[in-house]
Amino acid sequence: MPTRNEGGAKQKMKGHEIIELLGTFLQGNELIVGSNGNISRQVFHCLPRPQVYLRGSMGLPMAVGLGLAISQPDRKVIVITGDGNFLMGLGSMSTVSSLKPSNLKILIIDNELYATTGGQPTVSSVINYETMIRGIGVETTVSIQSNDNKTVIQEKLNWLLKGNGLQILHVKVQPGDPPFENIPWHPKKIKNEFMSRIST
Repeated sequence: MPTRNEGGAKQKMKGHEIIELLGTFLQGNELIVGSNGNISRQVFHCLPRPQVYLRGSMGLPMAVGLGLAISQPDRKVIVITGDGNFLMGLGSMSTVSSLKPSNLKILIIDNELYATTGGQPTVSSVINYETMIRGIGVETTVSIQSNDNKTVIQEKLNWLLKGNGLQILHVKVQPGDPPFENIPWHPKKIKNEFMSRIST
């Protein structure tokens, strides 16, 4: 498991930059669940398509990812969620922890804001994510710290995607992502495109 970097340059990445960097590690057969709002738009514009782009489903990405991981055991499932979405879906995490599908990976992009709805602060600033997640029963959790340099960030993303078992990576990012255009696909098209992909 990667260790924290005690001395590197300040990590100034924004959420979409983490998603773009994640894309460099993808093999092409992963299934991605993007939480509703800004993150889904970033996943749509920055990563290969089609994926699951949630709409109006606050708190549900972990539950959707769990179902997908169980139904597609031979494919890696990556849930990309914001801190607000993750905190709202903590009830689902007890089920995720109980079942522990080995192909499920969760990336929490934490800007301490409900950025999509106006930038209201979440309670994320007072939470130790590693302690909380281990308390739920998921031992394989790592955080990207504010003093992690790019090399260490890459090591931790690689750990998330290539490690064995249920794993969670929590990353603090700077707020202020540039606006990404709305997803032009109707929800029905999102469903049909994704279903077509997993049925082949």
